[in-house]
Amino acid sequence: MTPLEYYQKKIAAGEILEDRQQLTAIEKFEAIYTALLTEPQGFISQFRKKSPPRGLYLWGSVGIGKTFLMDTFYYCLPFEDKLRIHFYAFMREVHHELRALQGTKNPLQMIAKNWARKTRIICFDELIITDIADALLLGGLLQALFQQGICLIVTANVSPDDLYKNGLQRELFLPAIAEIKARLDVVHLQIVDDYRANYRNQTKYYWYPLTTKTLENMEQCFVGFSHGIALDFAPLLINNRSIRIKKQAGSVVWFDFMDICGIPRSHEDYLAITKKFDTILVSNLTKIGENDNDLARSFIRFIDVLYDAKTRLVIAAAQPIAEIYTSGQLLFEFARTCSRLTQMQSGEWE
Repeated sequence: MTPLEYYQKKIAAGEILEDRQQLTAIEKFEAIYTALLTEPQGFISQFRKKSPPRGLYLWGSVGIGKTFLMDTFYYCLPFEDKLRIHFYAFMREVHHELRALQGTKNPLQMIAKNWARKTRIICFDELIITDIADALLLGGLLQALFQQGICLIVTANVSPDDLYKNGLQRELFLPAIAEIKARLDVVHLQIVDDYRANYRNQTKYYWYPLTTKTLENMEQCFVGFSHGIALDFAPLLINNRSIRIKKQAGSVVWFDFMDICGIPRSHEDYLAITKKFDTILVSNLTKIGENDNDLARSFIRFIDVLYDAKTRLVIAAAQPIAEIYTSGQLLFEFARTCSRLTQMQSGEWE
């Protein structure tokens, strides 16, 4: 089944509404799908010119169906050498490989060759650049991937020209933007409705304000999800670092907000936690100030990892979701976090 056929099937079944702009994007995906399927395969493919089909950069505001469209395309690809990965996870792997290749000539070329052995198309979900290390790497990395014949699909919340906007040494990131625009078709979905908006009034595990009743709700959730397993209050040891907890039992852990986000933590830390626990409770989530950039960045990272891992999240907060962070440098990025957090509290994960 092709992406277009799959999309039309979903419409016919009444699972989604037909949307002209989404249809334009699906037609782009259909063309890439056809190009990939007509590429030489097997032994003959070793001699093909390493010029991948033109990819796609799909951008627009949160909740408009970008990930759904990309996942539709990915699902329909009838071969195994494909990869769908969150951008931050991909960059984490790249940094690991760079450390292993320290002192090697042209390490990005070697890294691209390693990825090309595993896949001929990479679908990046949620391309966002906030780290100067990623910004400095991306231009050369993209060029190396394209030279190895890898086709790229990207979803993002901003246009290529606005990536890493106002970032440190942004002029060094401009080659990456040029590479994206040269190799990928750019499609903007301008739908104003958030397709996740139907969850906004269904918050199931997000309680506010911080009252005695809220604490009771948290305790009931903890007991219910842990099934009465013996409690442990010892700090977690994650990636050789200690993290204070309120308590844990089985696959359930309870953190104070400042303990899990108030100290800068990496994606690897949060990912390791999701592999150990399927339910996470966070209490005392309070308003993030305009100048609390590190705290806002940590919370954004935390939610991204939990969302991707489909980890159940229970929160006790001082304010509604939309009022947690209302001004600051990361307000645009937090819009995605707010949308994701709202969806996660709906109970859809269960």
